[in-house]
Amino acid sequence: MTFKRFFFAFSLLYLADSSGSYAQTDSVIITGRILNLTAPLYRSAPAITFSRNNLLQLQTELTRQAPLQADGSFRVSLPLIFSQEEIYLDYGGLVFTTFLASPGQVQISFDADSMFKARKLFYFAGVQAEANNQYSQYVMEETRLMQADKRYGANFFEYFWEQSSTGARRDLQRRTELRLSALKPLESQGNVAPGLLSWVQALANDEQLALLYEHALSNDLNLEQGLLDSLARLAAPPLTFQHVTWATRTSHYLERQIRQWSATNPSRARALPVDQLASLILRYVSPLSATERLQLTQIREEKSTQNSGVEFMSKLYMRNRRAMDLITGFEKSYRICQDLFGTNAADFFAAYYPVSTLHLLTLDDQNLLYNHVKDQIQQPQFRASLDELFRLETKDSAAIRTVLNRRDLGSEPKEVQPGIWLAQSEIGGTAWFRQIQNLYKGKTLYLIKWSLDDDVSRRELAFAPALRAQLPNDVEFLYIHLSDDDSGTLQDLWKQYTIRHQLRGVHLYLNYSQALALSFRLNPLSSPSFAILKPNGKYYTRKAPPLSDAEKVRSALLDARRSR
Repeated sequence: MTFKRFFFAFSLLYLADSSGSYAQTDSVIITGRILNLTAPLYRSAPAITFSRNNLLQLQTELTRQAPLQADGSFRVSLPLIFSQEEIYLDYGGLVFTTFLASPGQVQISFDADSMFKARKLFYFAGVQAEANNQYSQYVMEETRLMQADKRYGANFFEYFWEQSSTGARRDLQRRTELRLSALKPLESQGNVAPGLLSWVQALANDEQLALLYEHALSNDLNLEQGLLDSLARLAAPPLTFQHVTWATRTSHYLERQIRQWSATNPSRARALPVDQLASLILRYVSPLSATERLQLTQIREEKSTQNSGVEFMSKLYMRNRRAMDLITGFEKSYRICQDLFGTNAADFFAAYYPVSTLHLLTLDDQNLLYNHVKDQIQQPQFRASLDELFRLETKDSAAIRTVLNRRDLGSEPKEVQPGIWLAQSEIGGTAWFRQIQNLYKGKTLYLIKWSLDDDVSRRELAFAPALRAQLPNDVEFLYIHLSDDDSGTLQDLWKQYTIRHQLRGVHLYLNYSQALALSFRLNPLSSPSFAILKPNGKYYTRKAPPLSDAEKVRSALLDARRSR
């Protein structure tokens, strides 16, 4: 029997050396001044934080701090992947604004005396100045309209999710029209900046698309082909938070459709064309003899093989199964996506796929998958977005390897990086937790129960560093990792994730039996869940606010800190 097209390969994931050639990006230089900056204000907030988005990961922002000079002036440079991107200014948690940036220079000024009084605080010059100076007026009018028309504004989501596909599209169109009508006061003055018009149109349209995808996901519906054709716009500017939200919903929809198709077509889902598999073995299996290379080359060129050829490739595959599982896992999903949704969707999926799996891959596997995928991505914006996230993910690789090589971790936490304490032990869960409580008695503890393989947990942890920086030293974050997988690989990934994301605090890795023993003491024992212990070791609350609700957490922790 001749196998004309497909070989049924094993399924999982792997990667090689990364010497990445990263895509070139433009940049924006942001300069400006805080007028009437006082010494007390400077001491409490000596820098301004500027952040921007990454298309492929909703909660990943590239952040730079601009230190203030004595006269209130500042200067910072941010890379830009898109020709227009939203930038977010945060001055010490006191005042915030959003503005549009393009390659070039933006000047910003605001008066410290007016921070909590002025209707319009920020003034812009330079690139996109006209759009940015009008944006606050647009936002105020949009807010007014959303309150005035609650059906399609403030209360829109009370009615939206239960709608049919047709009803959802109709309601979203009316909401889009409502948002765009906030430009009318500016239009009546005859001076809507072209940059503001395109920015607002993009925000409204991207919200509509994001919500249509989320509606389809929530109600297990399929989207019309016309909506899928719009995916070419994912590479179009401006890059906004709303644009990233749409990209995220798109990735979730593609994943769901691929998963459902694979479940109903299991044989085809496990298959790769024999010529493609031969090429992958030639690239990722080593060593190969001259005879083996010749036979693989022949299979690749003829695009078919006999039973003996299948057995031959199976044996070679097993020589480096970990790498082959990793690469073929991507290639199968990529091929299904291309067959179902076309080139634009597959190109975006190729960039998104490594990002969605990085937290589950070792450093070596991250390198292997990244290097395999990056050359397949056609859109420069997709490729540059992946490059940026990969650099962020691997920038602490030396520190991570140092921690992974440590063999001295035990029941008492050890500081493995400044402010990061790790502990893992085989002693009983109850005795261990009692030891930890005694060790940190006198401190207020914020218990963060989480799991690496839980999406919601990882989203919550993204808020931890900023919140921790706002709290006094006698408040400690106690991260409790929960898992029924006691393998060494997962323990290494736990350490890797903790260092990579600079999660300052005390980290415990509970194995299954330890977690079981603590099921009452730490109730609820779910991921993610949160609790607060008072300085005397007693519970302030077993149901504390999540990390994402920073102000409530901060208030609760400071109140618990006063409890004795």
